Amino acid sequence: MARASLTIEKRDASGKSPTARRLRTTGRVPGVIYQPDGENTSFSADNLELAAVLRKGNTLIDVHLDGKEQLTVVKEYQVHPVRGNLVHLDLQAVRMDQMVRSTASLTLVGTPVGLKAGGILTQGLREVSIESTAANIPDTIEYDVTELDAGDVVILKDITFPEGVTALDDEGSMVVAITVPRGAKKRTDEQIASDEAAGIAAPEGEEA
Repeated sequence: MARASLTIEKRDASGKSPTARRLRTTGRVPGVIYQPDGENTSFSADNLELAAVLRKGNTLIDVHLDGKEQLTVVKEYQVHPVRGNLVHLDLQAVRMDQMVRSTASLTLVGTPVGLKAGGILTQGLREVSIESTAANIPDTIEYDVTELDAGDVVILKDITFPEGVTALDDEGSMVVAITVPRGAKKRTDEQIASDEAAGIAAPEGEEA
């Protein structure tokens, strides 16, 4: 998975103090690193640097503080409901061999054959909760939809996860489906082949 670097500074532990509000006005975001021994570390980070790290998605973060480095993952972050800027970040200190829970995006690869038949692709889950060691956290989970035909439905149970990665969501959750528009007539493979040979596009909303 991706790995990023973030330089932080220690701060007052009172997250609701005027100090925290002043930090935000100077372009810094308050946060906390949760340590295994309970001795949590309150810090602040540059807003722009932090935003760049979070844009990388599922990422291990090497945090640099007072000349020391510590491996962390994002536990939670808060965004202002109106302005959309980051207002707080929680990090979890981890070891590479430690089991952690995180979220991975679900990426569909390919073009389903069912689309040529007039089907419509609907993606259900776009991300999935997982558990793995910190070293095995995937950037994304890919699923090849090329062979999906009209009427096919894929649930989470059908997805193959990398070794050492376990899905935590309901295994019956819908991942992707190729649906047929109501009233559309199914076109045969012969009709599709004939139209393609003649350079005729499939009618919109019609299924093969």
